[in-house]
This record gives sequence, structure tokens and C-alpha cells, in this order.
Amino acid sequence: MSFLVALGVGLAMERQVIREVSPGRGRWLRRSLVVLSKVAALGITMLTGYGLFLSATLTLPRGDEHPPLLIYSAPFMITPGLHVTHAGLIERLRQLGYRLVTTSPRVAGEYAATADTMEIFLRAQPESRVPAQLVRLYLAGGTIRELRALPDGRPLPWVFLEPVVVSGLRDGTKQVREWIALDRMPPLLIQMVLAIEDRRFFSHLGIDPIAIGRALWVNLLRGSVVEGGSTLTQQLAKTLYYSPQRTMSRKLKELVAAMVLELKYSKREILESYLNEIYLGQFGSMSIYGVGEAARRYFGKNLDELSVEEMATIVGLIKGPNRYSPARSLAQATERRNVVLRRLRDQGIVSEEVWAKAAHRPLRIVPSRDAMGDAPHAVDFILHEVEQALGSLPESMKIFSTLDPWIQQMAEQVLREGLDQLEKTYPWLKEGGQALEGAVIVLEAKTGRVRAMVGGRDYRVSQFNRAVQAHRSAGSLLKPFVYLAGFEAARTQGTAGLTPATMLNDKPVTLGAKDGKTGSWSPQNYDRRYRGAVTARAALEQSLNIPAVLVAQRVGLAQLVTLLQAFGIATPQSPDLSVALGSSSVSLLEVASAYGGLANGGVVLSPSVISRVDETNGETIWNRAADRRQAASPQGAYLVTSLLKGVIDRGTGAKARSLGVEGVVAGKTGTTDGYRDAWFIGYTTDLVIGVWVGFDDERPLKLTGAQAALPIWSKLAARLIPPDQPDFPMPEGVVERRIDPHTGQLATAQCPEPITEVFIAGTEPSDYCEIHGGGLWERLKRTFGLF
Repeated sequence: MSFLVALGVGLAMERQVIREVSPGRGRWLRRSLVVLSKVAALGITMLTGYGLFLSATLTLPRGDEHPPLLIYSAPFMITPGLHVTHAGLIERLRQLGYRLVTTSPRVAGEYAATADTMEIFLRAQPESRVPAQLVRLYLAGGTIRELRALPDGRPLPWVFLEPVVVSGLRDGTKQVREWIALDRMPPLLIQMVLAIEDRRFFSHLGIDPIAIGRALWVNLLRGSVVEGGSTLTQQLAKTLYYSPQRTMSRKLKELVAAMVLELKYSKREILESYLNEIYLGQFGSMSIYGVGEAARRYFGKNLDELSVEEMATIVGLIKGPNRYSPARSLAQATERRNVVLRRLRDQGIVSEEVWAKAAHRPLRIVPSRDAMGDAPHAVDFILHEVEQALGSLPESMKIFSTLDPWIQQMAEQVLREGLDQLEKTYPWLKEGGQALEGAVIVLEAKTGRVRAMVGGRDYRVSQFNRAVQAHRSAGSLLKPFVYLAGFEAARTQGTAGLTPATMLNDKPVTLGAKDGKTGSWSPQNYDRRYRGAVTARAALEQSLNIPAVLVAQRVGLAQLVTLLQAFGIATPQSPDLSVALGSSSVSLLEVASAYGGLANGGVVLSPSVISRVDETNGETIWNRAADRRQAASPQGAYLVTSLLKGVIDRGTGAKARSLGVEGVVAGKTGTTDGYRDAWFIGYTTDLVIGVWVGFDDERPLKLTGAQAALPIWSKLAARLIPPDQPDFPMPEGVVERRIDPHTGQLATAQCPEPITEVFIAGTEPSDYCEIHGGGLWERLKRTFGLF
């Protein structure tokens, strides 16, 4: 009744005011009030309708209803013959979180080591249905000589370290989340979040007028937006349903959504969703959502293992996930952490003693084993390959890649440090706007599996994958295939065919114009010098251009292009002899794969980054089919490998030895016309490592492959190639002869510098050295089969 009386008095006063103003102004005031009333009524109606719509459609995620697409690394095989140091076994165990113990391991995830044995309690691998297992490794000279299961001591051919999660995809962003129930979260962490972000969470209905008023007052006093008044429920609504754009309409929608959530769900359900869904920054290319993922990514721990200061760091991230990220700035993260700790002390949540200790501890991030495996360019390529294979990307599945996280991390670090060093050594590389770039590929020669792929210097700056998407002039990298084409042709030509001992003229020559143009073309060596008659071996070891062009002319362009295509060089080749000098463009992945064919006895395997794809229930829906083809004979491939071993030992790649590369290695430098691209690809019987260095805008480096790419390659190779790396096996049909390198003919006792050379049987020389004379004794021995 009192309300009606007050309403009547108010209306009477309104009529009195209207009568007292002029008739014209009274009519205007009445119309304005009517319009405002209608607008208000319309707004209330729309908000009410929007609220009803939201109440029917809004749902909170509960548990892991929508698991992300997960990408796993390859499991690492431990087998007799493995070199513990060069395989990085101890580092791999640490990366995986295995704990060193002084006694025999008792639980999965522990290991013990002595000078001649190692015991590892391997974790279970549910994806492969492999149980936890205790094994003992017997060592000799740092190499595993025997592998046995414990306690029964039965011998094992191999065991595997578990794969790690390299990355994940959810709602179009790279992320990995494990839902953690509220009951499993540390109570102190929950207290911290509520104290810093929403002290009245359990008393408001989604909107906190007191917090909004306080924020408005503080912002007004400061003259800028320094404090927000959003409740946890509003923040959750914004995270789940709305874009981060700051508009009035979005804010109104967020308010309505918050009230709807409060009506539909309990406070505990809202709080659990918030703590699992809140965005907490980036780690590499991975978006971090939820406090559990933040604990793993930043500190390598589970939530219940966090210290007070680590919890405070995570809580501090909520205000500015990227600004206060410890992965970006330890100083800003520490400052924000200490602000949180002071407020917790002031509110009595932590004691003075706890605050003093926590605030004075240095902030350290310890990335989890998952974070260590992050390979952003490779992950993009993996997702592209899966989409090509399946036609689309399912929301939830498990992709088992071929990546090795230890090698991947090392390759990323070596490339980054190598480019930094080049810029320090050659200051002009920092001029011109664009940064110096590079790429690295590591793959298995016998399987084609890609173990590491680094597509650039910094994925945050550029997502362009230079290992796959960039097609750059190959330069001298294609010369080995020119000589291989000649060796293959020699199989039907006998002693008239090309061999490593064939003498080639390194002198000025004029040929038909490049690219079908009129005129002539005179190729030159990179140093503008000519060496006269040289063997094919010397020509390739020193990467001479003119002999390579002459061999291509001798073989024929059609045969050369056919051979390149057989080795997987799919990009179109120049329709002239300049193809011998790598005038056409290639990607690092395809040319590294082609060199893998040389390492594998002429057998080419298409490079693969995926081994299989499983549904979340474990059912395999796609397997990588092996694509093998014999692109060249084992004998021809062996001859080229023999020449490329010489490149490392005394040719353009000899610097690798002084940079720490040991063992039997073959390789080739690559320098393009105008010094725009620097390459080096080297291989053993097991691994192929490829490096490219250059600028995206193709401006000159003014450096050769030996100067720019080889140092980066060498640093990585020195870590991956053991000193006792075995030699390439000589296939049947290859013979050795002692020759004189100045004539290419069989050496006599008078030849001062004879060398042992390899030939495809039937192509070896029969004439003895004409320069140094002699040969009678050698003829007699050959006649009577004495050598």
C-alpha cells in the first residue's frame, strides 16, 4: 500500500512539474519520457529473452567430455649396440621425469646407474598395451652389450621408453588439458584464487556490485583502467562463450550469461569449470588452459606438488596471462607473484613467515617433459598430413608421430644458437630488416622417419615452415646425383663409362644458353679458378662446377632428370644443363630424403612424420604404408657415398672434423648462385641431417654452405653421431683398385701418391699409370692372380 501511495505522489508531482513548464516544453518532456520508457522496456525484454535463450543453451564443460586431439612422439627404442651417451639415454630419462636412485629401482619412473650397468623401471604404456617393467642394461665402453628383464634375467631384444605428448589441438588452438576435479585441487590454491579474483564468490549471484563500484572508483582516481570488477562467473562466461573484444554489448551479454550460469549450476561446478578453463598464457606454440596444465607447463609438477610461491605465480597469471608469464619475463612474473603473496598475507591466508620465505625465493620454471617436446612447425606439418590422409581433422584422436623429442629439442637449440653466432661473426647479416633464418631436418636413413623438423628460428615470429614450404635453389647439393647418373650409365659402358677415377677437364667451357635462351653459357667455379685435369672424385670433393656440367652433358639431361625424380626431387627441373648446378628449387625435406636414398643403398623411402592414428578408444584408423623404391643400384649409391665421405675428410666439408664430428660420415655442401642459400646435408648408415640457412627475401648471405650451414650441422652431428659410427657396407659388385690420382690409371710402384679407389665391377681401369711408368711387376701379379 505504501508503494502505491508513493507512486501516486510521484505521478502528481510529475504532472505538477509538466504544468509549470511551458506547454511546448511539457509536450517534449512527455514524449521523451515515453520514448525512454519504451527503450527501457524493449531493452529489458531483449535481455530477458536473451537470458531465457541462454538458460536453454548454455552448458558448462564437465570432466573431459571433449578430449583434445593429442600428438605423441615416437617411443625410444633401447637395444644392444646403443651408445648411451650419443643416444642421450640419461638425458631422455630426465626429460621423461625418471628419478635417479642409489638402490635398485622399486617403482615405475626410477632408474639407477653404475659404470657398467643401468637398471630402469619402465613405466606402463597403455597406448601400446605394455605393462611397467624393470630391466637391466649391461654396458661395455658406454655401449649396451646386453639387455635383460628383472627379476627373471631373461634376455630382451629391445624395450621402449614411453612416448610423450608433443602437442594437442582443441577448438582450433594448440593445447593439452586434463580435467582436474575440484576435490583433487589443493585447498590453498582455491583460497588464493578466491582471495585475489573474487572474495565474495560464494555470496553473489554472478555479479558483484561492490566490486564493480570499487573498480569504477579506482579507475576514476587513476585516470585509466587499472582494476576490473568481473566475478569468476563473468570471467568464465567470457572465456567459454565470448570473444575478448571490449564492447558494451559483449559486457551486457557476459553479465546475463553469468547470472544464467549461477541459476543453472552450483558454485562448486562453476568454480571447477573456471579452474580448468581459465586461460593462463602461452608456452611456445601451446596455449595453456587451466591451473593443472599451468603447473605442468611452467613447473613440471602436478598441482599437489606445487609450493606456495608457485601457486601464487599461477594465480598472478590470471590478471595478465602473457604479460606475467614466467616463460616470457621472470622479472615481471616475480613482481606479480609477490603482489599476490602480499595480499594473501594481508588477508591472513598465509602467515608472515610463509610470506617472507616465499617472496624471497627465486622464481624458476622447469618445463615438463611434454613442454620439452613442443615442435610447432613439425606439429603444423603433422596436422596437415593427417588432414590429407583422412580428409579432415577429427576433434578427438591420438596421432603417433615419428618425432624424437630429445633430437627435436637439440635441433631447435642448435639452430637458434648457430644463427645467433653467425650474426655475431658476420655483422652484415643483421642489416636489412628481415632476420636471418634457417631450417633443420633429421631423418632415419633406413625408414624415412622424420626425427626432428625445425622450420624456422622462432615460431612466434613466423609460422612459415622453411623445412617443407620453402623451395630454394639447391646449388651444389644436386651434384652427387649428376655423378650417380654417370656411374649408373657406366654399368653398360664398361671401362669407357664414368668412374670415380675418370679424368675430367676443369677448364673454361662455353655451352648453349641456359633456360633455352639464345646465346651461350660459360659456367664458372665458385672461386673463379681452374684446376685442369682432375678425377671425378676430386671434382665432387671440391664441388667444382665445370666438371659437373660436363658429366651432365655426357649423361644426358633426360636421364639426369629421371634419376632426380626417382630420388623424390619432385619440383620441376631446369630444361638445360644448369640443373647440374642446382638451378632448380627444392625443399629441405625432399633433398634430405634424396640423400637418405644414397645412405640406404639406392633405396628411397618417402619421408614420414606419422606412424599411425588411433581413435580415443585405441582403435587404429590409419597406418603409414611404407613407400619404398629402388632409385639406383646399390653399387652406384655406394660409389657416390664413397666420394661424399671424401668431402668430409678432405673436401669442402672438412671443417666438420675440426668442429668435433667423428665417425664415418658422408656429406655435401651447397652454395647457390649469388650466395643466397647455404646448405649442408650429411649422413651415416643411420641418420640424415640437413641444414639450410638464408633470408626469406632471398638477399645474398655472402657466405658459402661451408661457412653458414656446416657449423650448425656439425654441432648437431657431433651430438648425434658416435665416434665408432660404422662404415657403409660395400655391396657385391664393387671392387677396389690402387690408382694414381693424377692419371686415374692403375698405380704402379713408381707412383708417389697412390690411393685406393672403388669401382663398379667391370668399369675399373686396365691401363697402368703412363706418367710415372713401371707396371711390369703389377701386370705379372695380376696375371697370376696374386692380388
